[in-house]
Amino acid sequence: MGKQSTRENKNIFQKCREAQGLTREKASENMVGVSASRIEKIEYDLQEPTPYDIIQMADCYKRPDLCNYYCSHKCLIGDRYVPEVEV
Repeated sequence: MGKQSTRENKNIFQKCREAQGLTREKASENMVGVSASRIEKIEYDLQEPTPYDIIQMADCYKRPDLCNYYCSHKCLIGDRYVPEVEV
């Protein structure tokens, strides 16, 4: 298993991945078309995830609530019209 991050202020995507005990490399192997470097960029807020990335992460991390999080926080339409669902 890879090294566990000690970084503070982890975003929801990194927290969900780590909760499943996955390294970025292992997570990317379980996703279609999402590289470990892309996961890292998303986790460090260097790149915005696409809806496709979110669906892949939600399935891989067994966290369908990531779709709601994305829609209510990252999407302009969802930010205005989709309430966040607390899990």
